[in-house]
Amino acid sequence: MSVMEVPKLGRIEQEDLRKIWANEAHDFTPWLANHLGLLGKELGMDLVLDRPEARVGRFSLDILAKEGAERTVVIENQLEATNHGHLGQLLTYAAGNDARIVIWITREFGDEHRATIDWLNARTRDEVDFYGVEVRVVKIGDSLPAPDFRLVARPNTWSRQTSRATSPESENLRQFHQQIVDRLRKNSHTNVMRAYIEWNSILSDVQGQDCRYFWGISRGKPRPVEVYLEIRTGNQEDYENDKRIFTSLELDKNDIEEKLGEKLDWKGDWKIQIKLRGQQASINDPPERLNKISNWIFEHLLKLKRVFDPRLKQIKRQLPPE
Repeated sequence: MSVMEVPKLGRIEQEDLRKIWANEAHDFTPWLANHLGLLGKELGMDLVLDRPEARVGRFSLDILAKEGAERTVVIENQLEATNHGHLGQLLTYAAGNDARIVIWITREFGDEHRATIDWLNARTRDEVDFYGVEVRVVKIGDSLPAPDFRLVARPNTWSRQTSRATSPESENLRQFHQQIVDRLRKNSHTNVMRAYIEWNSILSDVQGQDCRYFWGISRGKPRPVEVYLEIRTGNQEDYENDKRIFTSLELDKNDIEEKLGEKLDWKGDWKIQIKLRGQQASINDPPERLNKISNWIFEHLLKLKRVFDPRLKQIKRQLPPE
């Protein structure tokens, strides 16, 4: 009887992250932006890149993404052990983008920061999901180095990711927004951005400026319905340019509000937004009320566009050439 031959196995060795990605911003973030599928596979998500180095006021988020083209995802990278500074940045970016999924990627999670992620998940319930992920690079023998994501902190109810996407509430939101999108397209407004469950937007007609008119309705408790102009002409280095546009518009505040017949909320910090708020509403309201809200959004969205687009074009002509 022959003795079974013992298989030869390699030994996993861990590489220094800095040898693979020397610089967090210039090396790791671009790599991750092009390989979100690897991270998504570990988290059980369909992550779609929106843009890297997304500006939040004077600061820059590593990666802004979408989950299933519906929920906003912010991803903050750190090739060192977790620290309080990056935790503060993470929460700032989450607030600035109204994120529904927040992912913190780091070389090593400290116990206190893992506990913080657990605490946030316990307090935010179904509003926001927080994930802690450790990244390492491994190899066996002479093999190529391979990235390895390990989930170390997650929402308490792991299954809620998939249950939300197919919930009756989500379907109601989709239908609500689609009705507005269809009306816009019938009125020759074809530059509607792709539909999300939470928010939707239509681009301004000003060439070379990514200024958008958003609308949204609460999926939970009733909140004021909003339509608003967001000024976002480029990356972080263009923030001062965005502020100049905002300041120029604000100088005409009285005239603008008189033409609209409405008072506006002028928000010139993180995200530069000029908001018009309506009545409190929720997607769970009766159908007849939702029809009235839908009409209000459609009418005031186009009203904002008629008032602001000519001013945006005039300001663009006055700005120095790029």
